[in-house]
Amino acid sequence: MTLNMTGRPGRLVGTAVLASAAWLVFGLFASPAQAAAEPALYASISEPAPVAPGGRGEVEYKVTNVSNRATEGTLLNISLPPHVSLESDARCRRVGFNDNGGELISCSLSDELGKFAPGETKVARNTPFFIDASAPKSTELGHLTELGHLEALVVPLENGYPTESPNDLDGYNYVSTPIITSG
Repeated sequence: MTLNMTGRPGRLVGTAVLASAAWLVFGLFASPAQAAAEPALYASISEPAPVAPGGRGEVEYKVTNVSNRATEGTLLNISLPPHVSLESDARCRRVGFNDNGGELISCSLSDELGKFAPGETKVARNTPFFIDASAPKSTELGHLTELGHLEALVVPLENGYPTESPNDLDGYNYVSTPIITSG
């Protein structure tokens, strides 16, 4: 997974396409200090165009620190549909598979990419994903909490640990977008 973001100060405006569900598939546990009522980070993701089996698609992520505290880093948990993969990244590791056979990936971003000043927005444009050549044509791939969706949850890190639950999908720090194959 290639995680390159560009930053710009400001807040996201408008309504994000977000969903709420149970993120129990990661089995990660929040530290006792995690008691924030609202997430510190606001995330959004674009809906990619359909991709032919064997092809490459792209999504755009945006993350904004809507709190009044800087982050020391961020934790990004990703759930992929079956037949979908990301480029490898040294900051990310596969932590298992979801109930549908898609990969679960966890990225600890303690470098500049994961550090956010209050109100800062970072954008990852043209973030690639790949569809296996064996994927079915003209369909949404697999299902988890959303049928055929790529899902991601981002939370701040402090001293290397999440300051919010990395399992709670009720906040605006959770995003989901459908991954559809073309025929």
